[in-house]
Amino acid sequence: MKHFVVIFFTVIGFTFYSAAQEMTPESVERRLERSDRNIEHESRKERAKTWVDRGIVFQDVFDVNIQYLYLGMPQDELRLFMGDPNQTRTEETERGVREVFVYDNIEVYFDQHGTLVSWEETEVIHEDPLEEAYWAFQRAIEIEEDGDDDRGFFARLFSSSQENRITSSFLRLHGQFVNQAVKHYEENDFENAFNAFKRSIQIADSDYYTEPLDTGLVFNTGFVAGLAGNHEESITYLNRAKDMGYGEGSLYVLIKEAYVEFGDSVRAEQILQEGFEKFPDDNVLLVEMVNFYIHANKSDEALNYLKLAKEQEPNNPSFHYAEGALYDEMGETEQALEAYGRAMELDPEYFDPAYNSGVLYYNRAVRMLEEANQIMEHEEYEKARDEAFDVLKQAVPFLEQAHINNPEHHETMETLRIIYYRLGMEDELQDMNVKLGREVMEEE
Repeated sequence: MKHFVVIFFTVIGFTFYSAAQEMTPESVERRLERSDRNIEHESRKERAKTWVDRGIVFQDVFDVNIQYLYLGMPQDELRLFMGDPNQTRTEETERGVREVFVYDNIEVYFDQHGTLVSWEETEVIHEDPLEEAYWAFQRAIEIEEDGDDDRGFFARLFSSSQENRITSSFLRLHGQFVNQAVKHYEENDFENAFNAFKRSIQIADSDYYTEPLDTGLVFNTGFVAGLAGNHEESITYLNRAKDMGYGEGSLYVLIKEAYVEFGDSVRAEQILQEGFEKFPDDNVLLVEMVNFYIHANKSDEALNYLKLAKEQEPNNPSFHYAEGALYDEMGETEQALEAYGRAMELDPEYFDPAYNSGVLYYNRAVRMLEEANQIMEHEEYEKARDEAFDVLKQAVPFLEQAHINNPEHHETMETLRIIYYRLGMEDELQDMNVKLGREVMEEE
């Protein structure tokens, strides 16, 4: 059975400008140099304003080369804001052909439809400006929270203005981290995408962030953590999204998969049961329950959930096949054949139940022949042998149907070859030998 998971990825974008005039790399570098001097100054480094200013400067460092860009931007709009590029070129990538616009500090990439899909800064003022901004604001918050409550009116008023600046800056910083995360995600850089998403949530959890936390963002953080191989963090954020009421059955499946990857099968089972209790009509979740118990070798539990699955989708041949496979594994041959038969009735071209049915009869006949070979009395031996051959004949139509459904399946052809030889079906044997590239049937 297939495992279906629906993933919803919400892109949240924000655009802010810190000053009325256009930013340039030169103007931002000058402000950063002033900030570097201020944090070394004996008295200024103890002021919240110094660190708020510094945080805003680093936000502008992040934005200065990309302030006009957004994913999906058409080429004409880019030219309107940034002018004609210094040069253009065409490149072959794994995702197809892309056109590159080259500017002084950045290369901008467009797909074959002329839509902006990514960019790469070729010259940067700082390698990780958003992290520097985050920690500058954290330092400002520490200074504010350590301040003396007995400060005078004007000191408290000035402090309040810094808190307001942190609040507005955090809204912008949150959006910058989300945009950075989305860009990393689009580039399949899942580790850095997760780190940026995680930082955006840490900002949103701050007392200085006034907007409600987006549940889709929490989900995305957990989802991308899983893609990055960080299953513990994936569990944390996906569970948080669940507790916030996000998603339906597919979310519980993702959490289950994270627990499995983390090596916690107990919690994996518990989260599936929790999801099924909440969404009993979710077929994706129900199928996952069946698969989980099949792989855990818990046949009785798997059969119980299969019964529910068949009630929801009685005409789904996969459910009947899975039931047959479970009975087959439990040694309940007749029940297995009955379930396989229902699967084939619903889908005559279904290979697996046809093949398994044929193999069941074949294996039964082999056991009967082995027992017949132990009989010393000739007439009794012939009787037992003929009964075994009768069972072997029952395997033929199922295996022939399996061969029709999947003509390239080698095991089916080899099994039919042996049966044709045993039953003296010369024409069929010759045809199968030709298909297998053999001229003569060896003695078995």
